[in-house]
Amino acid sequence: MTNFFSDYQPKKTVTPTTQKEVQEIIRKANRDRTPLVPVSAGTNLQDTHLPSVKDAIAVDLSQLNDITYFDARNRNAVIEPGVTFSQLEAACEAEGLRTLTAIDVPGNASVLSTYLEMVPLYGWPKYHPWELLTMKGFRADGEPFATGQMAMSQDRPDKYSWGVSLAQVARLYCQAQGTLGIITTAAVTLKTIAPENQVFFFSCKNINQTTRALKAFIATEEPHEIFAANKLYLAELLGQENAADLPPWTIVIVTRGFEKAEIAYKKKDLSALARQLKGELTTRLKGVKNAGEKILAEIKSPTGPSLHGGEDTGWTPVVTIATAEQIKKCSGLFPKNSGALLMPLQAGGCFYYQPDLRYPKGEEKAARKTYQTICGKMLKANVTFPRPSALIAKQVAAHNPSNFKLLKSIKKAVDPHNIMNPKKLGL
Repeated sequence: MTNFFSDYQPKKTVTPTTQKEVQEIIRKANRDRTPLVPVSAGTNLQDTHLPSVKDAIAVDLSQLNDITYFDARNRNAVIEPGVTFSQLEAACEAEGLRTLTAIDVPGNASVLSTYLEMVPLYGWPKYHPWELLTMKGFRADGEPFATGQMAMSQDRPDKYSWGVSLAQVARLYCQAQGTLGIITTAAVTLKTIAPENQVFFFSCKNINQTTRALKAFIATEEPHEIFAANKLYLAELLGQENAADLPPWTIVIVTRGFEKAEIAYKKKDLSALARQLKGELTTRLKGVKNAGEKILAEIKSPTGPSLHGGEDTGWTPVVTIATAEQIKKCSGLFPKNSGALLMPLQAGGCFYYQPDLRYPKGEEKAARKTYQTICGKMLKANVTFPRPSALIAKQVAAHNPSNFKLLKSIKKAVDPHNIMNPKKLGL
């Protein structure tokens, strides 16, 4: 289980096959004062599924893999933590639906934990982070809890069709599976497959032009997916060995609809905006065959970290939320061989900013120091780390002392013995 972010191996792994067994594991851990680290399925971009202390027990939730309820009419499903994107996607396709997939998270990853940890989804600019409706599981003391409709007794078969949970306490359990308890069931949203899909590209000379253009395009509310990538990251998305022919930055816009006329109207509108931005909206990229089809395929079924790393090269994303001005200050901190991705959030008021580090495998120690140094400088620019890794947890806590104090008080109230994901900041 060790990787770039952690050297700790779990003392042992337990694999519950029922939700009752999860509760028993938590209760026993409280009695024995043993730290627990839940592992759902697959992987994610940070270290939330890795131990941050010695002698932790890994709770492998992969055998809890039932889709317990599927409502094609209201477009939602109730799933356990072991359900993977590939598994849910197969169920969706039979009903003309699709899942909301996560950036750089492969098909064997847990849907529930990916959503719970708020790993960014390609659909965020359109749908915002409300892919998770209601949930239930066990608190850090082993007692059951539920939010929203799952906390209510009712006979309606379509009881998860009411939209997002009004019980905002559910958001406390986001950022890390297991920090305040273990979520064993969640209702998630699904989307209809549109028969008409079109991918557009807009080239930019630098990151400043990119952030301005992203704000303009997202303001139209027409893109279903929109992000920008520098030439290295985009080349990997497209399966291109050489990134030299690609622009420094490219904005990728995906529009979806049910009629060709709808897509044609959107294209006309977006093209006019592109001209105002002193550029051109295109459906092709120079030197790349079937660029649009490749983008749609990647959004449908992301490849995962293997897309960026290799046998000899390690890949580590730096997961942040930042304003355009902060990105401008920090983009020069990264080596020239770094990939980077940008996604507009809050109508372009801020961005999901994911630059990365590439390093020779076997040189993780030096790369970790570089990672910590760069993140420290980004903190000084007030960049936000929504899921700080164990390598920078102390830096983030020191930079935000009042927030950290509040999080500690919540954690202590819910988990007085500090057995769940100790030494992690994800809440």
